[in-house]
Order: sequence, then C-alpha cells, then structure tokens
Amino acid sequence: MLIFTDGISDEQKVTAKFQSTYADMTRKLNEPDFMEALFAHEAAHLVYYEVMGPIRYTVSPPRIFYSPERQAFDGHFAAIQLEEEPLCEPHHWQEYVTNMARAAVAGGIVGRKLFPSSNGGDEEDKAIFLRLCVALTNHFGGISIDAERVWSLAQDEVTKQLEDDPKVMELIQQRALELRSSLKM
Repeated sequence: MLIFTDGISDEQKVTAKFQSTYADMTRKLNEPDFMEALFAHEAAHLVYYEVMGPIRYTVSPPRIFYSPERQAFDGHFAAIQLEEEPLCEPHHWQEYVTNMARAAVAGGIVGRKLFPSSNGGDEEDKAIFLRLCVALTNHFGGISIDAERVWSLAQDEVTKQLEDDPKVMELIQQRALELRSSLKM
C-alpha cells in the first residue's frame, strides 16, 4: 500500500512522530475489509452527490502531510475531492441542504455497515457539512438551518433507503470498485 508523503523532507521522515503516523496508517490500511469499507464510504458520497446532477471529482490516494499549526503529522486515507460543489439555487436552498446532508452522511453509514467496528469515519464530513450550513446562512441571510437536526434526519433517510433498496448498495459497491481501481489499490 503506497502512502504519499510529498512535501515531507527526508529529515522529517526519520522522526518518531512521522514513523508513528506512517505505521498507524499502514496498520489501518491493512486491516481486513478496511479498504473495501473505505472505498465504499467514498463511493456512497459520490452516489448521493450525483443525485443532484453530474459532478466532477478527483480521487486522492492515502497521504501524510505536516500540519505546521499543530506541529504534527496528519494523514488521510483515500478520498474523493469535489472539483466544485453542486450549485445552490436561492429558492431551493432547503432541498440543497437536505441533499448535501444525505451525501455527507452516506459515507459514514456505509462505512459502519461494512466495517461495524469503525466509527464510520464521518467526523470530518460532518464538520464540512456544518461549515456549509453556516456559509449558506451567511450568504443568503434571513434563513435558518438547524444543521444538527438536518444531519440526524439525513442519517435516518439514508439508512432507511439502504435497507429498503439493495440496488443502491449494489451501485455504491460498484462505484467503490471503480474508485479503488482508479488508484490501482
């Protein structure tokens, strides 16, 4: 399993902090079923984003980077990166927020379903969604978004859809294989 370390010097790579981060990531990436759950997590985001229309994205491989603010090494596993978020039409902001919440929660729900011992890996997804809600509230003014409630409702809706319609999970698993093969992993 290749973990990208671009931007990290040879001197940094010999430090105990880097070695620990690298070992932790390698161990996690080699756990049984983890890669399947990881790519299904990302594919679930993708499938639910595509409900809003075609999207452009890139697939980022596992990577370790240095965070000067924290003076620590951070890592992320493979992920999809939207090249641009779907557009929010002013008169349809509620539908937009609902769909963005579904796309955000889908990864964690699928991750927990396939890898029950994990937390789903959706902490950052939730943080991004909460920031989106704040940005929309500031941009449009005069609107109010109960982001925690929207997040919770989206979790219930996606969970129910995955239970009721096995074709959605089949599509997610198909897309997961495509994502994984795009990184040759």
